[in-house]
Amino acid sequence: MKTRNILWGILALVAVLGLSSFLPGPREEIQKAFRRSPETRANVITSIMKNRLDLSEAQVEKVYQINLKYAQKLQPFVSSSERPVAISEEATKINEERKEEMLAILTPAQHEQADQIRKQWISRLETILERLKQNDFKN
Repeated sequence: MKTRNILWGILALVAVLGLSSFLPGPREEIQKAFRRSPETRANVITSIMKNRLDLSEAQVEKVYQINLKYAQKLQPFVSSSERPVAISEEATKINEERKEEMLAILTPAQHEQADQIRKQWISRLETILERLKQNDFKN
């Protein structure tokens, strides 16, 4: 009887692990969220900014409106393929315009913190790209 219960437990564990491999991972969920709609992207970005930059409620509403405006402008780039948005002159220009509008809303301390976060992300992406290049050349 005890052996039978252990076998059922192992079988249940294997079934759960097997089925969980078909579930999308967190990165895939984030990518799907970003492809859904400009409103979703604006909500996600605004939420991150609110938490990381400690935005006031008045700032949150203004930041959301800016994020929505530029998410709508970037929609053709996002929906054009399954791959992440390719860096183009037009997309870069749109992001620069967004950054300029944000400067009018953020305090100098929040702007500095946003720049630090941006630098961290760029550094992480450069590290990832370097590792990908190294792995490609080894294979």
